[in-house]
Amino acid sequence: MRDLDFNKALVFFAHPDDAEFMAGGSIIKWVAEGKQIVLCVVTNGANGSNDPSMKREALIASREEEQREAAKITGVSDVVFLGYEDCMVEDSHELRRDMIREIRRHKPDVVIGPDPTMYFFADQYINHPDHRKVGEALCAAVSPGAATVPMYRDELFDKGFEPHHLTAAFFGLTNSPNFWVDIEDVLEKKIQSVSVHHTQTPEFGDQFTERMKMIASFNAEGSDYKYAEAYRAMYFRER
Repeated sequence: MRDLDFNKALVFFAHPDDAEFMAGGSIIKWVAEGKQIVLCVVTNGANGSNDPSMKREALIASREEEQREAAKITGVSDVVFLGYEDCMVEDSHELRRDMIREIRRHKPDVVIGPDPTMYFFADQYINHPDHRKVGEALCAAVSPGAATVPMYRDELFDKGFEPHHLTAAFFGLTNSPNFWVDIEDVLEKKIQSVSVHHTQTPEFGDQFTERMKMIASFNAEGSDYKYAEAYRAMYFRER
């Protein structure tokens, strides 16, 4: 974000591993620049395995542990787990309220989350509904939620969560990017941060690495970079 000065970002995402997949390279670069990054995981990840022998509580615990390990690699300062049920996320008032609470608690300059308009990717992937719903709820949490006193007043403002104004919002996993972050110099570390989610990324070796490079190359289209993470950027203050 060369033309936007910020000190703190709050990243919302549906499942453990989404943050690193969507924005891992950006996070690594921002941390290296001295910026503080907080992650907010919406779901418990309980439906993230097709192994019939995998117990629900064991999977939830494993995915939380994997997320914390990935955060150590990227340099994230704090991880928040909201605990919503995996694969059942709705753009509910409860989720909007919880997102607003975390925005007001952490007071970031910038929020990052998934683009709610992204249904299809490269004719090969139908976007997970949890991603879209998290993006929808985040849009409502940003505007009008975070800065509006009456929104969930009894549960937020009256309990000390005062309104907070954001500088910008960046939506990843998008088909309509207008901002790119060059991640060529941190791509290997991004891949490492994704690969520690062992329940989601079996040891594919070079195949996994090449797939991640292919996605980063695809995301760089429209920019001057070889490998990038792409965002739909919304600016709320003059750059």
